[in-house]
Amino acid sequence: MNSRLSSSLIREIPEHDRPRERLERLGAASLTDAELLAILIRTGKKGMSAIQLAESLIRLFGSLEEVARRSVSEIAAVEGMGRTKAVTLKAAFAIHQRVSSSALQSHPLNAPQLIYDLMFERVRFLAVEVLYGLALDSKLKLIRPYVISRGLLNQTLVHPREAFREAIGSSAAYLILVHNHPSGDPRPSDDDIRATKDMCKAGEIVGIELLDHIVMGRPSATNPQGYVSLKEMGVLRS
Repeated sequence: MNSRLSSSLIREIPEHDRPRERLERLGAASLTDAELLAILIRTGKKGMSAIQLAESLIRLFGSLEEVARRSVSEIAAVEGMGRTKAVTLKAAFAIHQRVSSSALQSHPLNAPQLIYDLMFERVRFLAVEVLYGLALDSKLKLIRPYVISRGLLNQTLVHPREAFREAIGSSAAYLILVHNHPSGDPRPSDDDIRATKDMCKAGEIVGIELLDHIVMGRPSATNPQGYVSLKEMGVLRS
């Protein structure tokens, strides 16, 4: 970043170089992560501009992605932030997540990659495992996503009735399960496989077919796609 912009108070930066003015004139791509955060933060603290505060926030947590993963209380606890600024940041991250996934909701979810693309922004910043259900209509279009359970670190426990309750209420024809591995490694555990088989049997009983269970992580050298489909693994019957 330009050291003049980093070290100065916002009011000392020439108006045309300030983050808001540059975003309007040149677009968001012209701003650094810290400058974008500074627009949301609005004010710094004594002796520190909003840009410097944003830079310190990113340094503290390690990256912009890690800032997005943190809770309101964790962000608010940083000196100079507070609850209002923390809530503003979390709201901005949530808007990005929803905009990124909304364009995919009108398409049939007939491939694991489409499910991954739909859910990636929703799960990428989560620090704990969350199990989602995707209720689909007879044409495989999304009726609604819903949270089935939130786990603690690497453990998510759920009864089949919790998984299918909202799918039944939505008159869904099909259900897809999605959950994240915060470690980034999407390889399913023995518990993941066992739970998927139980859910499949429950779906047969209630008349809602379990189409797939996607375990989401992050792309890596060993798993470039960043997810595992239990259907593709053969855990679910075709």
